Amino acid sequence: MESFALNIKLEFRLVTIKRQKITWPGARIKKNGEGLPQHDQNNIVGDLYVTIDVDFPKGEFNDEQREAIKTLLQQASKHRLYNGL
Repeated sequence: MESFALNIKLEFRLVTIKRQKITWPGARIKKNGEGLPQHDQNNIVGDLYVTIDVDFPKGEFNDEQREAIKTLLQQASKHRLYNGL
Protein backbone atom coordinates (compact mmCIF):
# COMPACT_ATOMS: atom_id res chain seq x y z
CA MET A 1 0.00 0.00 0.00
CA GLU A 2 2.85 2.39 0.64
CA SER A 3 5.48 1.77 -2.04
CA PHE A 4 6.25 -0.80 -4.70
CA ALA A 5 8.17 -1.60 -7.88
CA LEU A 6 6.56 -3.67 -10.62
CA ASN A 7 7.87 -4.91 -13.97
CA ILE A 8 5.34 -5.12 -16.80
CA LYS A 9 6.25 -7.07 -19.94
CA LEU A 10 5.19 -5.29 -23.13
CA GLU A 11 6.00 -6.96 -26.46
CA PHE A 12 9.81 -7.04 -26.45
CA ARG A 13 10.62 -4.97 -23.39
CA LEU A 14 10.03 -4.54 -19.68
CA VAL A 15 8.56 -1.36 -18.23
CA THR A 16 9.22 -0.69 -14.55
CA ILE A 17 6.51 1.01 -12.54
CA LYS A 18 7.72 2.49 -9.23
CA ARG A 19 5.74 4.34 -6.62
CA GLN A 20 7.09 5.74 -3.35
CA LYS A 21 3.84 6.88 -1.79
CA ILE A 22 0.53 5.45 -0.64
CA THR A 23 -1.38 3.71 -3.41
CA TRP A 24 -5.14 3.31 -3.26
CA PRO A 25 -7.43 1.03 -5.28
CA GLY A 26 -8.14 2.57 -8.67
CA ALA A 27 -5.02 4.76 -8.68
CA ARG A 28 -3.72 5.47 -12.20
CA ILE A 29 -0.04 5.82 -13.00
CA LYS A 30 1.12 7.40 -16.26
CA LYS A 31 4.41 6.45 -17.92
CA ASN A 32 5.25 8.97 -20.64
CA GLY A 33 6.44 7.47 -23.92
CA GLU A 34 5.94 3.85 -22.83
CA GLY A 35 2.63 3.17 -24.60
CA LEU A 36 1.80 1.67 -27.98
CA PRO A 37 3.25 3.03 -31.22
CA GLN A 38 0.98 4.92 -33.59
CA HIS A 39 -0.34 2.66 -36.33
CA ASP A 40 0.92 4.87 -39.17
CA GLN A 41 4.19 6.11 -37.56
CA ASN A 42 5.93 3.41 -35.51
CA ASN A 43 8.58 5.82 -34.24
CA ILE A 44 5.94 7.81 -32.30
CA VAL A 45 4.65 6.14 -29.14
CA GLY A 46 1.90 7.09 -26.76
CA ASP A 47 1.77 7.04 -22.99
CA LEU A 48 1.12 3.97 -20.86
CA TYR A 49 -1.56 4.17 -18.17
CA VAL A 50 -1.59 1.55 -15.41
CA THR A 51 -4.60 1.22 -13.11
CA ILE A 52 -3.77 -0.26 -9.71
CA ASP A 53 -6.00 -2.90 -8.13
CA VAL A 54 -5.14 -3.35 -4.45
CA ASP A 55 -5.96 -6.84 -3.16
CA PHE A 56 -7.05 -6.54 0.46
CA PRO A 57 -7.23 -9.56 2.80
CA LYS A 58 -10.56 -11.35 3.02
CA GLY A 59 -12.18 -12.14 6.34
CA GLU A 60 -11.75 -10.61 9.76
CA PHE A 61 -8.71 -9.62 11.80
CA ASN A 62 -8.41 -10.66 15.42
CA ASP A 63 -7.80 -8.04 18.13
CA GLU A 64 -4.03 -8.54 18.09
CA GLN A 65 -3.86 -8.12 14.31
CA ARG A 66 -6.05 -4.98 14.47
CA GLU A 67 -3.78 -3.41 17.07
CA ALA A 68 -0.69 -4.27 15.01
CA ILE A 69 -2.21 -2.60 11.95
CA LYS A 70 -3.21 0.50 13.95
CA THR A 71 0.32 0.73 15.32
CA LEU A 72 1.79 0.26 11.86
CA LEU A 73 -0.41 2.96 10.36
CA GLN A 74 -0.13 5.16 13.47
CA GLN A 75 -3.64 6.46 13.12
CA ALA A 76 -7.08 5.82 14.49
CA SER A 77 -10.01 4.98 12.26
CA LYS A 78 -11.89 8.00 10.96
CA HIS A 79 -15.64 8.01 10.63
CA ARG A 80 -16.72 9.66 7.41
CA LEU A 81 -20.17 10.64 6.23
CA TYR A 82 -21.12 9.97 2.64
CA ASN A 83 -24.35 11.29 1.14
CA GLY A 84 -25.47 12.36 4.59
CA LEU A 85 -25.40 8.81 5.97
